[in-house]
Parts: sequence; C-alpha cells; structure tokens
Amino acid sequence: MARIAGKFISGIVGPVIFKKVRNKQVVVSKHKGELIKMTAATFNAAYVFGYASTLSSYIRYGAEDLIAYYDGGMVSRLTGECNGILQKATVNAGETFSFDQDYFSRLNGFEFNTASPVKRYLFAQPEVMTTAEDLLISLPELLVPRDLTFAPNAKYCTVAFKVTLFDLKSKEYLNQEVQSFEVELQKDPITLPPQQLRFKGAPGALYIVSLGLFYAERTFAGKAVLNSQDLHPAAILRAGFCPGEPTERDKSWRKMTFKDRKKRKSSGQNKDDARKGLFGGAK
Repeated sequence: MARIAGKFISGIVGPVIFKKVRNKQVVVSKHKGELIKMTAATFNAAYVFGYASTLSSYIRYGAEDLIAYYDGGMVSRLTGECNGILQKATVNAGETFSFDQDYFSRLNGFEFNTASPVKRYLFAQPEVMTTAEDLLISLPELLVPRDLTFAPNAKYCTVAFKVTLFDLKSKEYLNQEVQSFEVELQKDPITLPPQQLRFKGAPGALYIVSLGLFYAERTFAGKAVLNSQDLHPAAILRAGFCPGEPTERDKSWRKMTFKDRKKRKSSGQNKDDARKGLFGGAK
C-alpha cells in the first residue's frame, strides 16, 4: 500500500514502487521473484566465474605485500584471466577441473599496475626452477642502470619476490615471507653478481611468483619511499605447478573458502539441465 506525504508518494502501487530519494520522486518496477531460465552451459559458466573470482582474491591476498598500489581495473582483469583459465580447464561437461595442460601460464607477466609496468623498469629475466620441495628464483648478472631502471630522484631500489602455493584439490594455500635484495644507484654503472632466492615448494601445488620494485630516495632523515599510485611496478613473474602428486598438507597451510554450488530451481527442460553442473553428479 502507498501513502502520500506532501507532494511525494511512498510505497507499492501495483507493479511499481514509489520512493522519495533526495527530494525527488523515484519510481521503480517491483521485482516479481521469477527465476531466470538458464541452460546448463550458462549455469556452469556462471559458477566457474564465481569460483574464479574467489581464486583471484586469494592470489591478490598472497601478493598483497607487493601491491600496495594497483590500477583501477586490476581486480577485474585478474578475475577475467582466472576465469579464462578455469573455463578452459573444465571437463566432463563442466563437472570438474583438469590441469593437465599449462593453463596457468596465462598469468605469466600479469601487471598489477599498468601505469608503471615492471617491464618498463626491469630488463633482466629471472628464471624459476621447481622441485617437489623447493622453488628457486635465479637472477642473472645485472648491469645497473642498464638492466634496472631507477625512478626519478631514487637512490635505492628493493627488488622483492613473494611466492604463494595453492592446493586446488584440498582448497588450501601457503603464504610465504617476502625475500628481497637492495640495489644502490652509484655515479658510475655497477655490475651485480647473479642472485638466487629459495622458497618452499610442494608436490602438485600451484605456485604464483610475484615481483615488486620499491624505490626510495636519500634524505637528511634517512630513506623515504617514493612508490605511489603512479609508480609501483609489480607483476606475476611465473605461475605453474610443482612436480609430483599432491600430498597431505601440514598445519602451516590455510583453508580457502569457496561458495558451494547451489541447485537452481527451474521448470521444464531447464530443470534437468540445471542439475548437470560443475562438481555435480554425472548422469
């Protein structure tokens, strides 16, 4: 039922709702509560997208120490990449995932901040080597500033790496501490010897290696960080799987939470189609 208050109407009248918003009369249609009919393919695709969105959030969480600043479209771009990976990895008419192929290499080189991409500042290519228990990041000899560009006024650059492991079967992840080294800009070019950083690996786990560059200037009070929204190079260096079969993870691993796949009530043919979903029982 609607009521009149001065020159405005508030409430429901038939199929519409009257509202007062900021001293203006607003009329919106009343939701009828009818379910949108979806084919099995559309229903499964929507579920996979939701799964990808959650996985993307855990990837961002794993790299959060390196991505204090990122571009406005980063979240949707990363979710889109994860969705593309998972859509390709669905098998058995959308009932499960298979990662036999190197789908996650699609994330290699993903830039978190397109305003200051890593490829504009770091020209040496780090290598990633994995075993069942270890992940090694090797950097070749660097000639500075040829291979590592310094931002204006920067005197120091910290090259930082972060590795996060994911068990997509048991839905667990392992966060690891950032490892880094600092480079000081000199008047003359300098050569840095090769560097190697060692992180934990895990049999059958997905690894995400992220890289960030942090610049600082020298002041009378010490070092002052220069990174900002317009200057914050960070990217995914490499994504892939450690060799071996997944094993039971220890207590240092944390659980990931994904929304359960809900059965959708429908009618007619869609009623049967909606039941044939991802992780649902095959018929």
